[in-house]
Amino acid sequence: MAENESNIEKLDQIQRAQRQNMNACGEAGDKDGMLLHYANVADTYDTFKDLPGWEQGRKNVALALHSVKPGYNARILDCGAATGQTAEEIIKLGYTNIDGLDMSMDMLRVAERKGLFKNIICDTIDGVHNTKIADDSYDVVVCNGTFMPGQMDQTSFPELTRITKSGGFIIFSVSFKYEWKLFKNGQLDSEMQKYVSAGKWKKVEQETLNYWEDEQAVYYTVYVA
Repeated sequence: MAENESNIEKLDQIQRAQRQNMNACGEAGDKDGMLLHYANVADTYDTFKDLPGWEQGRKNVALALHSVKPGYNARILDCGAATGQTAEEIIKLGYTNIDGLDMSMDMLRVAERKGLFKNIICDTIDGVHNTKIADDSYDVVVCNGTFMPGQMDQTSFPELTRITKSGGFIIFSVSFKYEWKLFKNGQLDSEMQKYVSAGKWKKVEQETLNYWEDEQAVYYTVYVA
């Protein structure tokens, strides 16, 4: 028992150090640094997935998807898929028609070995360029833990909307830790309201839940017009 608790504590410390490194790269806008980070941790990334408190974010996103009842044959994109941990939670609920998109091919290769995705896409949805994904491709796009400095923010909304079918859903989370850095002065709410006012989105629902340990996040469900 004591040895097991010691191992868990060591893994927790390693994962915290890795998160700090990733966050530092993101806040510095160092994309090459982030890619190097992911390359270095890809093969051991899943070692940490069952640590106490670490699973809550991906479970919340999977349950949010399930709550909108998209149908078990729905075409789903896991955006920021990494090694597929969020997809694993979605699959547990009966959905298997899932593609995975991530900036790191090293991460995607791990997911590919697990057979989680129909297709893997090495790209970013960053507001800088459009992906090669066709218009109106997905019934649901989920983004778990990807709205953070250096990865995604409100400039990702046009591309997320473009690749989501009319009547589909975009589900994403924003940790309280990052919200003030990404969306100062209510910028996120005002930006989302623009999409509703323009008729591109029908409505936006939100819920505040635990994301990781005592860290909270807002989970948004966008109903695409």
